[in-house]
Amino acid sequence: MRGGNPKLFPCRKRQSYVLRGVSAFAVMTVAVGCSSGEATREFTIPKNLCGVSVPTDALSRLLPASGENLDVQQDGDIDEGNELCVLSVDDTQVLMVSRERINTGDSAEHVLISRARVSQQKTADDGAIAYANRAAVSLIKCRGAGIEVEDISTFIKVLKPARSDETAMKDLITDYTATYKKQRPCLPGS
Repeated sequence: MRGGNPKLFPCRKRQSYVLRGVSAFAVMTVAVGCSSGEATREFTIPKNLCGVSVPTDALSRLLPASGENLDVQQDGDIDEGNELCVLSVDDTQVLMVSRERINTGDSAEHVLISRARVSQQKTADDGAIAYANRAAVSLIKCRGAGIEVEDISTFIKVLKPARSDETAMKDLITDYTATYKKQRPCLPGS
């Protein structure tokens, strides 16, 4: 008799089912572990956007956690009024940086509300910067002799599947603006 006499060995049948269950669980665990490797980031974080160096640690926290290819497209020229840089990961737009020369009198908070519909925001740099978890704006005031009286607005926005992170957004817009100011963008031909 295969497996012995069930009356003499009553636990043998139960052991068989338990053993089969444990074996099936082990096989499924190995199969799932082998087939569901974590997605990884294969692209390189850019060191500058629209000709301005960026804090790569802050940018890294905003970009998707996985992806193969990152592409940066730049359009326009700030000297002509506006400039746009769009980052795409695997052909999906994930972040945009827009700079434009605007008339004086606007605030970073108002620009952020009008461009990104963000009403819950924080400010920094005496109101020259407004930010939230998915978008930020900074204003550089151009004033002085031989300078066109205007402001330069920088707008940064993350798009899904990029990640929202208020601290990273603040770090990105603050460092980006500080670096951009060093280029003296208010001067003609700079």
